[in-house]
Amino acid sequence: MMIRRNVLAGRPLIGGLALLSLALACEATSVAHDPSNAITPLRLPPVELETTGGQRPSHDLGQPTILHFWATWCAACRHELPGLGRLAQEAQNVRVMAVSDEPWSALEAHFAPGPVPPWIARDPAGELARRLGVGSLPDTYLIDTGGVARRRMAGSIDWTSPPTRAWIDSLSSRSLVR
Repeated sequence: MMIRRNVLAGRPLIGGLALLSLALACEATSVAHDPSNAITPLRLPPVELETTGGQRPSHDLGQPTILHFWATWCAACRHELPGLGRLAQEAQNVRVMAVSDEPWSALEAHFAPGPVPPWIARDPAGELARRLGVGSLPDTYLIDTGGVARRRMAGSIDWTSPPTRAWIDSLSSRSLVR
């Protein structure tokens, strides 16, 4: 009887250790979690954006684009911008463009003493944000290879989190329908 009790008493412990091992194993792997929501596809209008070099970037570059709307006065925007900047430098299968309608003087002051990064763009009249229906900031859209907005991420995102990065990395292997 004593032996039977010890064997039975050990089963919950072994089962608990097995569950703990599974939980830890799941925690260590990066799952490509899609933080976005599907939207009614919208072809982006031909709006002229500006970058620091005076260039007018196109939204149709043959690769998915993360189009992020932000402002220097937005606390959540300022918090997530460094992670978005790292993504802009490291991502190979998506283009990152952070768009503001603020004057260059405000953007230059925000990034001082350094220059405004090349992945920052201005929409002087706010036309693109208006067409997409941007209401509150930050607001992010995933644009397909044909210049069509397909997905939206409202609010602040941790662009450096392993699940978010795994999802972004998976964009090249998944096709975004034109």
